[in-house]
Amino acid sequence: MRTPQPRRRLTPIAPWPAVDSLAAYVRGEQVRLVYQQAPPAQLLSILAVGVVCLVLRGAAEAGALVAWFLVVTAVTIGRIALSLSFRRARPEAGAMRRWEIAFVISLAAVGLAWGVGGWLVMPHDSPVHAAVVYFFLMGVAGGAVASYSAHATAVIVAVCALMLPVTIGFAIAGPAPLRAMALGGVLYLLAAVRGSRTFGFFLRRTFQLQYELHQGYTYAREQARTDELTGLANRRAFLEQGRVAIEQARRYQRPLALVLFDIDHFKRVNDTWGHAAGDEVLRCVAAAARRAARASDTPGRIGGEEFGMLLPETGAAEARVLAERLRNDIAALRVPWMDQSLAITCSFGVSECLEATADIEALLREADTALYRAKKEGRNRVAAG
Repeated sequence: MRTPQPRRRLTPIAPWPAVDSLAAYVRGEQVRLVYQQAPPAQLLSILAVGVVCLVLRGAAEAGALVAWFLVVTAVTIGRIALSLSFRRARPEAGAMRRWEIAFVISLAAVGLAWGVGGWLVMPHDSPVHAAVVYFFLMGVAGGAVASYSAHATAVIVAVCALMLPVTIGFAIAGPAPLRAMALGGVLYLLAAVRGSRTFGFFLRRTFQLQYELHQGYTYAREQARTDELTGLANRRAFLEQGRVAIEQARRYQRPLALVLFDIDHFKRVNDTWGHAAGDEVLRCVAAAARRAARASDTPGRIGGEEFGMLLPETGAAEARVLAERLRNDIAALRVPWMDQSLAITCSFGVSECLEATADIEALLREADTALYRAKKEGRNRVAAG
């Protein structure tokens, strides 16, 4: 049975750039898309100018044709180099504005090379050859619309640079048939701009919906993995991270420890001061755990008044030192509630991932056994499994 292949995103250069706003994300996707679409259009531009030069051979000055071909080719090669540089750079959202400006300038340059050069090399005494040149200009403009409609400004720049020099020339100095063609060119230009703006609007809306969907998914995922009261990882996320941590510890033969702790006599806090006071105590203990955790550690709320902390690259002895430090920090806390200061303590159990440790549940059971022993020995202490 054939394994289904994952679907590619429309712009696969950088799947999810780090952005701080919807506008930055939409700009980034637009710029990525036009750079991705550019190389085929650039190669066709060189091919098209070569065909026009062959058609005009004998009707136009050979030197002018060669110069025009070389100018269009040189500018197009510059645009190809720009596209390759963009792919290598893989820029983040903050640099997109600079790449966007560079793209529009390069597009304007090649458009002017086509438009102005086409007017200069055109045999003005041969309406047929003039019409051929104009036809190719309209074709290249249509290619720009098809390739760059994600960016309406780029399309407007390209179409105007391509079409206006010859269109204005026909309207001012051309015979009646060419003036009629100029009128048709104006209508074509307006239709191309309108079409690209309409397509660009819907494409931008697609990017906006994509961004909003991703943001909603990220928020929902975080909510599903975060304990609402304390902001720590919830039980599900803690166990998932624990499975990953155990797999890595075994694969690379690195130490891993787990600290499990809960609040001593927490029921007494709820019974005496109410559940709101209990919630405040939980938040204060979670904040102490977050301060004690290193960047690589994962603190979490296992359930009720029970907390845990995964400690990668840490043996049992080091984990016990961290647990003692956290125990002292919590014992020194004074939780303000109404006109009182509530003193709390925690009991700790420490376990280490060894060869016999099957999974995160086994590591938790070992730490829970040590925690039970700490409570039995008088609470507010650390016991190791």
